[in-house]
Parts: sequence; structure tokens; C-alpha cells
Amino acid sequence: MESMGSRPGAVERWAARQKSKALHVGTYEAAIENMFRRIDDEDGSADQFFLHRVRLRQDCMIEPGVHPEPTDFVGNAYLAEVCEPGVNVLRYVNVHEDASRISLALDINAIDAVQSIPIPLHIARDEAWIIDATKRLNHANLRPPEPMASRPQRFRPRTIPALISEGRQLVTEVGAELPVNLRDRLDLEIDAESFTSDPHAFAARLLGIVRLVLDPEPVLAVLDAQDWRTV
Repeated sequence: MESMGSRPGAVERWAARQKSKALHVGTYEAAIENMFRRIDDEDGSADQFFLHRVRLRQDCMIEPGVHPEPTDFVGNAYLAEVCEPGVNVLRYVNVHEDASRISLALDINAIDAVQSIPIPLHIARDEAWIIDATKRLNHANLRPPEPMASRPQRFRPRTIPALISEGRQLVTEVGAELPVNLRDRLDLEIDAESFTSDPHAFAARLLGIVRLVLDPEPVLAVLDAQDWRTV
């Protein structure tokens, strides 16, 4: 239903423009960096993420050359505004994720098939690091709240649950192995209620996310094994 005062067809034009947005497809590294950005910027630490690989149609029309990133200030791209008529794939230099590598802006009709897996991969709960990290979290959960060290001394210090403090320490320790551009985006926060129901989950998720960067081969092997889904 169109709102009062809107011009006739406004809703239809808005819907058509939304559908004309290009999809962005980049390297594996760009996809993982995008996931880290969403964890940090969009409070997505508990979100389920998926890794997709696309296969283009043989008759897709690719704009010649490699171009500057065609996105607006919110990251949207519209191929009709930057390409010749009929083009449904544009190659561009990604300046935000896996910077300087080539990514694609494409119309959904250019896609023939997709492979997909949920990430991070499942990690066995009996791995030594997960056992040790969970033990640390269990011990922290029994301690009283801790003062927040960042508060100036002349103010009455606030406190933080020791469980959260220990979780942040684990994130800092594991995140130290990541590239600098990802380290500060590893913004995982432990949830006390979730920890009670599944004490190993936080450590397993943390390690799984870090391994997406440090050990990508198993991830790509699982993706390779997936059937192609025609779209």
C-alpha cells in the first residue's frame, strides 16, 4: 500500500530499484574480511555466516576492463548506471575488503549456480585449546565481578563480570595471530546465559573464526565438496 501523498507508482519504483542492486562477489579473503566487518560494525558476533562460491552463466555479458569500485556511500552498485546496456558483470578494484584485489559486481541473472557452506566450520570440543579455554572461563565464572581498569581512579570504578573479562582476554590472545586489519574487528563477546547452556561454544566459535584466516585450506576443501545448486 502506498503512503498518503506519495506519487503513483512510488512503491513499485522503489522495489524495482532494490532489485536492480548488483551483488558483490570477491575473493575468499574479501568474504572473510566482510564477515569480520559485520561482526564488528553490525554487532554480528552471534550471527550465522555462510560462504558462497558462484559460477557464472556462459552467456553472461562482462564489461571490458577493470574499473574503480562502483559503489555509493552505503555500498550499493547499479550496473545500469555504469555499464553498457545488456552488461550484467563488472570487474572492479576492491578498496574496502582484500584491498586492491579484483571483485565482481553482478546481476543475479548472471549466476548459473552456487556452492554454500556455513562458517566457521565445526570444531571438535575435545581439542586441547578449547578444553583449556573453557576451563579458564569456568573458573572466571566463579569469581566476583572485577573493576574496569579503563575508568579514571578519581571516579568510583565500575565492575565487569569476570566471565566477560576472561572472554575478552581469550579474544585478545587468539586475535594477536591475525593480520592487523582484522585484529581489532574480532569483536566477540561471551554471553553468560549461552555459556551456562553450552560452556564450550564460545571457545569453539572463537577458534573457528580465527582459523578461517590462519588455516583456510580445510574450509575451501569443504566448499569444494558441495554440490552446485542451480539458481
